[in-house]
Amino acid sequence: MNQFFLGLSISLILLSVQPHIITSAETELHDKLIYDTLLTTLDPYISEEVVHYYGYYKQYGLFDARIIKVIRKSEGSYSFTVTVQVNTFEHAHNPPYGKETITFDVSPFGVKVIDFVHKGDEEEMKIKEFYEKVLSDILQTFNLRLESFSKYSYEQLLYKSEKQKEYKVLSDIVTDIIVNDLNPDIKPPYKNVIDPVTFIKGTQGYILFKSPDGTNIVLQVAMENGIWVVVEKKNKQGEKMQNELIWYM
Repeated sequence: MNQFFLGLSISLILLSVQPHIITSAETELHDKLIYDTLLTTLDPYISEEVVHYYGYYKQYGLFDARIIKVIRKSEGSYSFTVTVQVNTFEHAHNPPYGKETITFDVSPFGVKVIDFVHKGDEEEMKIKEFYEKVLSDILQTFNLRLESFSKYSYEQLLYKSEKQKEYKVLSDIVTDIIVNDLNPDIKPPYKNVIDPVTFIKGTQGYILFKSPDGTNIVLQVAMENGIWVVVEKKNKQGEKMQNELIWYM
């Protein structure tokens, strides 16, 4: 057993001695060092699952993370079920806030996720509805059917470009749109434009966004000689949105 899993096993054993099941509602964990050691050890797996759910590096803090439950699967075994909860947020601890409850199977053979439950706040729902309304308007304006395409938000595209360098050009195109075309008209705390949303299928794609005056814009992109390029840009007047979206989303 390597040192990583030795430390994890020791933490779990100490946490599971008495009572057999420890819950935050029933028993306060009196040894903060052991508690924090377990959280720190699980942090890489927590981070991986949060990224898997959101598609990018969503921020959270261990300072308010909680161990909800630790269960030893059978008496004398070194296999445990551990449930933790973290609170996700944007930027400097700003909304939208998410509550992520993750259950792990932990044993000397490794750590694997067996359940992930997300609970969003009211602001998350408002953002989702705003984006859906804008995208629906753009798709209808240009009579586009992109159900078979993979959809990426700006944050997701940035993350993808970190892992697959061929998408760096695409993320640069979107960044340029945000910095030069959209941001100059934003006046916090709210805005009426979304960050561009990218749709990709194979070597073809579309970048969709709306200008502050309601103009719908579509960039058609294609990969040529291994590089993404803009092959066509279309503009059509659409619905002008109200200033209802948080300015940094």
